[in-house]
Amino acid sequence: MDNKQKAALLFSLIGEHLPKNVLEQFSREELEKLMEGMNSKRKITLSDERKVLSDLYTSFQAPKLTSKSTQKLFSKEKSLNEEVYSTTYPKGSPIAELKKKKKEELELIVKDEPARTIAMVMSFANPDEASTLIEDFPEKIREQIIDEIQKIDFYSEKLRSELESFLAFKYDLIESRMIVSKVKNRSSKTVAEILARISPNVSFKLFSSLKQRNPEFAETINEHFYTLQDLLYVGRTSLSKFLSQFHPIVLACAFKGIELELKDKILERCEPWISRQIQLEMDSMGPVSLAEIEEAQKALIEGLNQAVDSGKIKLWKVK
Repeated sequence: MDNKQKAALLFSLIGEHLPKNVLEQFSREELEKLMEGMNSKRKITLSDERKVLSDLYTSFQAPKLTSKSTQKLFSKEKSLNEEVYSTTYPKGSPIAELKKKKKEELELIVKDEPARTIAMVMSFANPDEASTLIEDFPEKIREQIIDEIQKIDFYSEKLRSELESFLAFKYDLIESRMIVSKVKNRSSKTVAEILARISPNVSFKLFSSLKQRNPEFAETINEHFYTLQDLLYVGRTSLSKFLSQFHPIVLACAFKGIELELKDKILERCEPWISRQIQLEMDSMGPVSLAEIEEAQKALIEGLNQAVDSGKIKLWKVK
């Protein structure tokens, strides 16, 4: 792997544990390189993940990295390096855990996956549970799955490594109660999370630039990248409930930085009581700095991402 790919893999493994202000220290060029690394066509194996985490562990041994903040991050990642799978699967590997899964759990794992992936899961799952699940597929899909099973080399270490990496990712999604079927591209999801955690102004420019260079990758990112404009596609009740979680001052501050027409449309979709609260705060609010606006908007966007991922808000992207 080149350095961009290593950085991308490392971020996908530990990104959620990083302080929110870490990405703000990156230049636009560095962020672009990080996102480009996410789009690598190279197949990532369990061995790759362990190697990158091991390199991180080694880097923290250097004498120059002895600050308290560095030591704090190191202690977290040392634990992650040593127990990257054992924390979630204390009694064995992801494949060993697969043997214990019931039909309902297998359904979540293979939902919306291609025939080859389903075949791999079926082949290493409990035969009784797998046989009852395969009966639920349409005949054409069943035939494709059976064809793929016949091609599987059960002695291939590469295949086992690929399956372990896939299972670890799916187990984490299921455990965090994310909408598994929404995440069809792990890299795109991670890039969307990066964009959600930086300044809305910077994230828009980065996404626009990426869309010009690689429209196909940008399209998959767009499935997971939400902006304040996407609030227009949330139902009235869900929208009002979502916005009510934030203090009216935060909402007013965030809306100060968007176009008047968009602000009016969003407020029209809210329940009258919350619209009045926001408008009242905006009317009585004095000058607001760009930094305050961006922080408020980041809070809303991050909250929107979490609400969609957890299923609290149903939102279909308009392309």
